[in-house]
Amino acid sequence: MIKLRTIGKALLAAVALSALGSGAMAAEQPTIGVIVPTLDSEFWNRYVAFTKTGAEQLGVKLIILNADNKPDNMVQFTQDLVARKVDGIISVGYWSSAPPTIAFAQRANIPVVITDSYPDFAPQSAKHANYIAFVGPSDLDAGYHMGKALLDTLKPGPDGKKVIGVVNGTPGTSVAIDRRKGLDQAIAEVGVDKVKIAGEVDGNFTRDQAQTAFGSLYQGHPEIQGVFASNDPMAMGVIAGLERAGKTPGKDVLIVGMDLNDSNVVAMKAGKQLFSIGGHWLQGGIGLLVMYDYLNGSKVTADQANLKLKLLPMTQADVVRFEAGFPGGQPNFDFKAHSKVYNKDAPGADTIGDAVLRYSK
Repeated sequence: MIKLRTIGKALLAAVALSALGSGAMAAEQPTIGVIVPTLDSEFWNRYVAFTKTGAEQLGVKLIILNADNKPDNMVQFTQDLVARKVDGIISVGYWSSAPPTIAFAQRANIPVVITDSYPDFAPQSAKHANYIAFVGPSDLDAGYHMGKALLDTLKPGPDGKKVIGVVNGTPGTSVAIDRRKGLDQAIAEVGVDKVKIAGEVDGNFTRDQAQTAFGSLYQGHPEIQGVFASNDPMAMGVIAGLERAGKTPGKDVLIVGMDLNDSNVVAMKAGKQLFSIGGHWLQGGIGLLVMYDYLNGSKVTADQANLKLKLLPMTQADVVRFEAGFPGGQPNFDFKAHSKVYNKDAPGADTIGDAVLRYSK
């Protein structure tokens, strides 16, 4: 396949989706633009690191663009990448940026993979043929497991109810909405009459905002026994807020989060955090593999185009095997072995998440 690319791009273009035109041709060294919401985050730095690992193994040139938590930058960067005539774009769908990202790229026949937060239409729809795949966590399932871990551990108060506080993520994002729905599912399983939500605040998925917002919530509701934090940075903000209030996280108040960030793994080892679930910072690298194969003529089938990853749950007892399976926060993953360009017998795209998101090699 690599020699074919050198001999004639026209032949490869016939193998790829003809509807995407020259933008879908694989280059000698394909150039793929990657847009992330911020690099002021342990999670997104891990996302970029794993994507770079994949690029090194597959021979891909990456253009990494950091939106610096500015929504307007997400779409502006797409326009910049289109102007630079990249072969493909991988973008996080934060702040409703997915639809315009896909639309701008479509005008230039550039394929797009959206990660983490999805638009309200499916990949490979008739109007958006260049939107080849979504790769992200099953946030509903994750929220359910977070809520279940918290509610199963909490003991009822004198009134027979388990009292919790909720620190939600960025309002309006599919990520925040689905995780919160997962909590509702866990509450319904326990019984809505047995759980009291003392209050909810928005932490915007950041540690500092979560610490400030939760500090105010806890001051008004010191009866809170447990906290559902929609991601791990916010869980760290809650931990800091509790310590500032003179409380012992993990003892006075139980905390669950999501991401499996290094700092939270440390917090779990110290007994400050009860539970986390994650590993979805791998979605950038998985999206890169899907894009690379696509550019080389291996089309993602429609039934495999919506890759909802089953994440790794972690209790305090799981920390040791997580550290062994993900040394330095990265798995030992062979991109070429899972690429149809190098391995014609590589399984379908829908199995990639299961292959990489596991504790053992």
